Amino acid sequence: MNYLAENAFVIWTSGAVLVTMAGVVYWQTRAGAALLAMLAAALATGALLVAEKLIETPREAVDRALHELADAIEANDLPGVLTYIAPSAKIVRGDAVALMPLVKVNKANIVGTPQVTVDTATQPFTATVHCQGFIDVIVKQHGMKGSYLDRVTIQFVADGDRWLIESYAPGRDWHRAAQGRSN
Repeated sequence: MNYLAENAFVIWTSGAVLVTMAGVVYWQTRAGAALLAMLAAALATGALLVAEKLIETPREAVDRALHELADAIEANDLPGVLTYIAPSAKIVRGDAVALMPLVKVNKANIVGTPQVTVDTATQPFTATVHCQGFIDVIVKQHGMKGSYLDRVTIQFVADGDRWLIESYAPGRDWHRAAQGRSN
């Protein structure tokens, strides 16, 4: 069911095939039943498309939370960013509190389509996201501009109807690089 709730293309194509088949039968026979079948297929397709828009699956909720987080980062909204971090995620929270005041974020995006895997066998539900993140910043202290593009793995945990970050792991260990430069 999640596949249908996340993929309007399948609904559109199935509906188009059913309406076309019923239309061909109606064209050939002019039977009222074929016309009703055509109408029923169109109504069923419409109902499924409405349901697809209204139902948010856990995978879609994680994807939405990820993009909302990127929007909060781009808006330089530290309190907003902290609302997407689980209270137990001390390292993630510490990174946000330490780094965000140092830079002005010009752009923060998720590049491409994130790969989201939701584990509904755990309580609370968890999710793993593999994505490509991009951020463009200006360092407030000296005005230097910089961009960062990297693969990131993010662990989310469900908190009621929200998804919060538990941890993250960038492709390149920027913590180690930052420590090496400060020594």
